Amino acid sequence: MNRRSSVKKIMAVAGTGILTPQLDFLKNLLPDSKKAAAPSPFYLFTKALQWLPLEQVPETVKSLGFDGVDLPVRKNGFFNTDEIKQKLPIIVRKSETLGLKRPVLTTEMNLNQMADMDEFLRTISGEGITDYRMGYLPFTTKNIIKELKSLNASMKQLAELHKKHGVTGHYQNHAGTRIGGSVWEIYHLLKDINPDHIGVQFDLRHASVEGYQSYENVFHMISDQIRSFDLKDYVWGKVDNKGDRPINVPYGEGNVKFELLQEHPGFMGSLPKILHCEYDLGGAEHGHKHPTMSKEAILSAIAKDVKVYKTAKYK
Repeated sequence: MNRRSSVKKIMAVAGTGILTPQLDFLKNLLPDSKKAAAPSPFYLFTKALQWLPLEQVPETVKSLGFDGVDLPVRKNGFFNTDEIKQKLPIIVRKSETLGLKRPVLTTEMNLNQMADMDEFLRTISGEGITDYRMGYLPFTTKNIIKELKSLNASMKQLAELHKKHGVTGHYQNHAGTRIGGSVWEIYHLLKDINPDHIGVQFDLRHASVEGYQSYENVFHMISDQIRSFDLKDYVWGKVDNKGDRPINVPYGEGNVKFELLQEHPGFMGSLPKILHCEYDLGGAEHGHKHPTMSKEAILSAIAKDVKVYKTAKYK
């Protein structure tokens, strides 16, 4: 099956809500929506769907049982911020027509893009978008606390701009030496900032890896600042004989203790819960436009994650 034919058949599923014979197996992977009572809104980080045409993403996301789209708007995403006025309305209108929530965005926007920030926030707020993930900030010195205090002052000014437009920026805890590899760094970066202006996108997978035995402490420490949650999983394993390293696996198959998130009222309430599919999907997990895994297999894997999430036990 060539790529064009495969995509057409997939979109027959997404657009009509009816499973074609070629993808009939999906109906056995998706839970009964009438019986599933998982916390919502539930979004898909659509980096793993960048092999699809932009206008077909909302239908696919809906067909997989999600409530909304988390759209990469950055270099190597679906499009960059310089095209946002032309292309963002496509996703917003499609989502609206399908009854999906307003999209959330994943961007590179932060202090380093201050010259463009006011117009960016005006544009997305004009489309009814109130939440986006910010870009990461690097450390430029080894004086960590001093630099974070300086950046905190700048972030307070940036928060005022978010307040002006009614938009919440989300800074994600991640990995490595950029600001946010340690959740403590985000605590200092956003100290005394209203989290409804700039808050935290809490990633329990990264918090568990970077703070292997203390991640519960940082979760409780940062709890009041959390405004969204990333959902992904990992196990420890040896890669290329380089010693133990975290290896991404499907949701619910690894070490992440997702039940911890249920202690947060926003997780059980209205804050966005965003599924990331970062395990092997033939390159789709990296945003590749031409993954080596079949499109059916990619959608099947995501559908399995959805089923695990929606059939889990919740308080």
